[in-house]
Amino acid sequence: MRGFFIRVTAQFLGGCTVARSPSPVTSPNHWPRSVLAGVISIGLLAGALSAQAESPFAGKRAILDGDIPLWTQKEYVDRTLLRIKEAGFNVYMPTVWQGRGTTWPSHYAPWDVELKHVPKTGFDPLRYVIVKAHELGIEVHPWFTLTLRQADIFPQFLLPDAREPAFNVHDPEFRALIVSLVEEVVSKYDVDGVNLDYVRAIDLCLTPVCQEEYKALYGKSLAVDSRLFKVSPALAPSLVEYQASAVTAMVEGIVQKVRRARPRVVISADVFVGQAPLNQGQVTVEWANKGLVDVLLRMDYYRRPNLASMAATKQELRNPDAQTFILSNMTLDDELGRGEKHYPREGTWLADTITDVNSRWPNTGIAVYFYKYLSDEQIDALRRGPFRTLPLKSPQGVQAH
Repeated sequence: MRGFFIRVTAQFLGGCTVARSPSPVTSPNHWPRSVLAGVISIGLLAGALSAQAESPFAGKRAILDGDIPLWTQKEYVDRTLLRIKEAGFNVYMPTVWQGRGTTWPSHYAPWDVELKHVPKTGFDPLRYVIVKAHELGIEVHPWFTLTLRQADIFPQFLLPDAREPAFNVHDPEFRALIVSLVEEVVSKYDVDGVNLDYVRAIDLCLTPVCQEEYKALYGKSLAVDSRLFKVSPALAPSLVEYQASAVTAMVEGIVQKVRRARPRVVISADVFVGQAPLNQGQVTVEWANKGLVDVLLRMDYYRRPNLASMAATKQELRNPDAQTFILSNMTLDDELGRGEKHYPREGTWLADTITDVNSRWPNTGIAVYFYKYLSDEQIDALRRGPFRTLPLKSPQGVQAH
């Protein structure tokens, strides 16, 4: 997540004009009819549900934990949950899929390659986390990095020549796999939400299969349009739409299964609202307005979050409170000296920034990236500051202690 954020902001926010997507998901002419029908039906269902809860992330104070080898250990979980509760967080988002395998016993994928220390039988890390978190009145929203590929698994779904290791979102069999993985977690575990990351294409698909599909859909050459796209995305609107249709089909498939298994689960997506490169297929405003996701967690990791952009994109949403921030509690590369390692930001900065966001948008909640850099100083500042007076919001049927 962080690496993509740095590259995108450098390219698209560093004084460059950001081209807005021509709303490809609302252009049915070139869409497979089944995808469009699915989007509409799921949108109507989710829209009806969201009408009952206008602020799906209100009161939630989430922290993401991306260290799979750590959170799958009982001692670490016990200590971590107590620390985040002391700080005032009430949502824990452990990454459960990083394109390396699963952190739960799965019928669809092998064990995560970094979990050599975790027994394959007799202990279920995810179930342990959920039980312990609920005992403390903390929600658990498993975090999936959908298209990121971090190990040599499922080679048949590899996206060739991508700028970073990726799965091919245009492959319907890959989309079926990722849908099955999310459904498996939601069906087997008492989760309170699902957090989707890498909800994007990562790069263009130029395989023979994609070229044939593109020709059939648009009557154009994918190779030619990909070259035009590099000059300007406006020269290849069909390619913009092609990317968006595949990513949206993945989201729609996930949402359909999640809503069927647990209708009240909150679905959030870590995204660049209105600012993702057009080759990513990440049309976030349309997803939120159609009810495909409940919450857009806007990844804004700079010391001075772009509040003006947040306010502007909220105006495009049917439910403005569906968008909130993920803030970074760690330094970015531009804050470091040569050879200096990342370190936690000051507690006063984190508390003051969250206070500012809460004062402007009190019904949106907040998320922090990520637990590895949650310092004791930050904990003290949060519990004395923006999290001091807020009641602990418990999961459905869970008593806070």
